[in-house]
Amino acid sequence: MITINQAIPLNRRFLPFLLLRQAARALTAGLLLPALLLLVAGVAAQATGLSQPEETRLSVEYEGERHFLIRKLSGAEIRELVSDNTLIFIHPRGEEVEYHVSNGQTLNSWSQDDAPNAGLWQIEDDEICWTYPGGTHCKPIWTTEREHLYAQVPGWYDGPLAFIWEPGDSRRLQDREELGNAI
Repeated sequence: MITINQAIPLNRRFLPFLLLRQAARALTAGLLLPALLLLVAGVAAQATGLSQPEETRLSVEYEGERHFLIRKLSGAEIRELVSDNTLIFIHPRGEEVEYHVSNGQTLNSWSQDDAPNAGLWQIEDDEICWTYPGGTHCKPIWTTEREHLYAQVPGWYDGPLAFIWEPGDSRRLQDREELGNAI
């Protein structure tokens, strides 16, 4: 390789090409090294699971899409949502259907089952509490970014449990023979 500083005589017409070639090498090296370092850092971060910042907002999955929780409902909002209405909880193993009578009674069943369990519901502070033969559990309810999609937090699994709302006894639980009674 011939450089400008060498003692070999150069033809003047080649000098601009040599200078351009040296400048291109310097520029390539100056850009290539940072790009290569970024690539190596990206591969290392991906290998350690650090390539994406972890999402910390709570969310639920419904119909194959992720929806983030927005706001916790007040006790009055929960009462308005559930009273004389049906909630359909979306479990990994199927739909759990629960009709809430305004007098505090509930009927609960899996959508594929015929006979529902009878129980009770009430609002305590900003949570809904359900009482069935297996015991009482209280949960806050959240809205999501999708209209008519809600979440109970915590759910029965690793995170929030999604549910949709339907008016009245939409799944006709009152027409089925009751399996048990918590009252």
